[in-house]
Amino acid sequence: MAPLANNRFIEIGRIGKPRGLDGVVRFMPNENFTDGLLEQAGILYMRNSRSDFVPARIINVHTEKKRNQQTFFVKFDMITGRSDAEAAMNRALFADRNTVENLLPEVHSAENNAVVGYTIWYDGSEFGEVLNIIENPAHPIIEIRQSIGSLLIPMVEEYVEKTDHIKQIVYCKNLNQLTDL
Repeated sequence: MAPLANNRFIEIGRIGKPRGLDGVVRFMPNENFTDGLLEQAGILYMRNSRSDFVPARIINVHTEKKRNQQTFFVKFDMITGRSDAEAAMNRALFADRNTVENLLPEVHSAENNAVVGYTIWYDGSEFGEVLNIIENPAHPIIEIRQSIGSLLIPMVEEYVEKTDHIKQIVYCKNLNQLTDL
């Protein structure tokens, strides 16, 4: 029995406003989008008027960064001009689920689990000890033990500055945003 099409594809974003006259459109990614997907996929899928998945081959991808925000401009083979681009506005783009899942970072990565037992340093002094890594679809979360209880720290650049595996220390910043200190 063939797999259902709904299980084979996953929505990765939507088509935005056209750019120029030659059919280039803005791509607005959603939470399922991962870095490198546009380059790796080669073909994305859109639904036609009958809700069938129609392949759209990526011809060119151009990215721009402004004010810490990355914008994608994509040229598809089936969008040939501005009128096609305007007709495609706000349509969902889908990718093959296997392609997306292969690009996702390993949830139980060795680096994340290796920090259990490490010391947390904040503002130049010892702040706590890593008890556990809680896996989360968005990012791992560090559970630490402090003298006054436990604290959950998202494992993102906003809070984790760097990890020293030799000294077994996780250097953190901005923890005042997570505590009443």
